[in-house]
Amino acid sequence: MKRDCFYKVTVTTCVPDSINLFEDEEVYHWGYYPYSWVMKEVKQLYRDGADAVVLEMITQEQFDKRMEKYKDQKAWEEYQTKGIWNGEE
Repeated sequence: MKRDCFYKVTVTTCVPDSINLFEDEEVYHWGYYPYSWVMKEVKQLYRDGADAVVLEMITQEQFDKRMEKYKDQKAWEEYQTKGIWNGEE
């Protein structure tokens, strides 16, 4: 779509019970979302306890290159459910 957005999303959550105030950081890549969906997801991350959400805009090419290693994931899941992986056919 014309209005798709692509982001590298870094979510930081502080763990207050930790001695060093440990910060847990997770990185996601969001793509092919309209901006309104991105903002809705960011608000949900804050509701779920995130202390900081950093959005870094990336290009569609960068997103596609990052996701390339997952392109056969559905095929792998189908392969496993058919039982071929353990010798059954």
